[in-house]
Amino acid sequence: MLRSYIASLALITGLLTGSTLGQTFANNVTGISGTWSTGSGHVRTGLGFFNPITKNFTMPSTSGTSYSFTDDGFFETSTFTYKSNPQVNRCFTAALSWQHGKFTFNANNSLSLSPFPADGFVQVISPCAGQTVQMFHYSQFELIPMWNIYTDPHPGFQSGGGSAYAMTLYNDGGNGQAGAAKNVMWLVERPPAMLPTEQLYQEVLNSVGAEGSGDAKS
Repeated sequence: MLRSYIASLALITGLLTGSTLGQTFANNVTGISGTWSTGSGHVRTGLGFFNPITKNFTMPSTSGTSYSFTDDGFFETSTFTYKSNPQVNRCFTAALSWQHGKFTFNANNSLSLSPFPADGFVQVISPCAGQTVQMFHYSQFELIPMWNIYTDPHPGFQSGGGSAYAMTLYNDGGNGQAGAAKNVMWLVERPPAMLPTEQLYQEVLNSVGAEGSGDAKS
């Protein structure tokens, strides 16, 4: 179950021309820095989603994905997925994941997200499973072959009208080519809402799918 969930997290991409952080590129109406969120914007990065001291997640009211980027090359991601069971309402499956690390703009205009291996976590909640709540270390490199930032004149999350910056990301379709587009994210905070951008935990020996947690750095 965990590995199929991790596979579904493989993200994304957008169109980029240029090579310096914080730059507004020719095909983008603004820079990438800030916090971006899908849908209603309830899923966001930062302490409101994951507490690295207690290693606890706070479940948002709706599912979604959030990415944050800084001008100096750091990123953070938060994802919450929920799958209902129409036969037995209480037997839903939910998963929350968080990770952060460094990102780079590549020469071919793709974007590479390299997480701090010890810091990422995913929590799987399944009330009808043998173990109701499971916590795992999570570290997933992401290649974003293509992405695009534009102005959305009618963002769905903004009931009062007005426009907002939107970003479309694409799956890695293989061989560095862009696959299908993911759900649109809108800029919801600038500067970004993020946890400290340094590595928070010591390296761990267990890989994704193995239970346990790293030790906090002193």
